[in-house]
Amino acid sequence: MAQRLIRDFVADLRDAFDLRDPIVEFGALQVEPDQDGDLRPLFPGRAYVGTDFRAGPGVDRVEDLRALGFADGEVGTALCLDTLEHCEDPPQACRELHRVTADGGVCVISSVMAFGIHAYPSDYFRFTPEAFRSMLGRFDDVRAAGIGHPEFPVQVVGVGAKGRSLDALDLAELPSLVAEQARWDGARGRIRLGALQLPARDVAGALARELPRLARERLRGAR
Repeated sequence: MAQRLIRDFVADLRDAFDLRDPIVEFGALQVEPDQDGDLRPLFPGRAYVGTDFRAGPGVDRVEDLRALGFADGEVGTALCLDTLEHCEDPPQACRELHRVTADGGVCVISSVMAFGIHAYPSDYFRFTPEAFRSMLGRFDDVRAAGIGHPEFPVQVVGVGAKGRSLDALDLAELPSLVAEQARWDGARGRIRLGALQLPARDVAGALARELPRLARERLRGAR
């Protein structure tokens, strides 16, 4: 879900809001050979720089989010998407993102929450929407939202603006987030277990494996 959703989310922001140049993506490395996370086609003809702390496909320059090599206010639009969970010091990373974002610019962040460990190369953290509001607190206006169950979102997104207002931006009305929330609410082919949704096939398989064990335990307890 994440790659498709985040690409659509960024495209919605591009269409609904003025994203200024240069656009710098922090965490641009295409880790897997078949990964479809390249955001450059969304900004044809625009000044776009891909950074990551490792060299590789999609990376124009190597950067450490905790100590960026960009000058103060050098970045028009900072994109840090599904990356903060892989950084050992996310609050410091967000301080750096604020520092390098230009007056009139924005910082866009996203991360997974209800999602398994995925080591690229390490996976450290999960964030709530309130955590995003806190980490973007140095910006002059902030929006954050979760997609999925309100108490345990699958994905969390946030936007921070520097020297400008986000009054014209309602994350809840962006088509990508509306559509993804509708898909989650529909739970097609999935079984709801509290805040979680699991594929029906997985639940059926787990029940087939676990019910005999539970029955044996109950019989032993009844003796």
